Amino acid sequence: MGEDGRELPPAPRLLAESTGWLLNGAARELTVELEQALKRDDLRWRDYGVLCVLEAAGPLSQQEIGRRLAVDRSTMVHIIDVLEDRGLVERTRAPADRRAYAVELTAQGRALLAEVLHPVTAEVHERVIGRLPSEDRAHLNRILAKLAGE
Repeated sequence: MGEDGRELPPAPRLLAESTGWLLNGAARELTVELEQALKRDDLRWRDYGVLCVLEAAGPLSQQEIGRRLAVDRSTMVHIIDVLEDRGLVERTRAPADRRAYAVELTAQGRALLAEVLHPVTAEVHERVIGRLPSEDRAHLNRILAKLAGE
């Protein structure tokens, strides 16, 4: 479906048989669904990514978060500003470099992740990717991890 809700015409045969095109289409569908679900909490998919990175790694510099998520510096500053304004993260001076800031989750950010965001994103993943049998999903994850270099 297109952004306007109308059915999209089928892709030309060459594209329909292209792994890259198919991966992009699946990612696009999942991203649209996730963006819609996260909109209820006035967040975007990339905001959720920042919160998850901080949850897993602890305090990090904005640069390191951006590197891990492949987000450019100016966009990362904006994302952190938004999350900080919402009380979900806070910036503190990095102990090793007083010129730099470390970004960390607040208690409110941890609670929102645990109580709302993780369940909502799991529901979306289940709705979109749940069309596949569990063994196919596990296989797909292994393949995608290899392609992503993980």
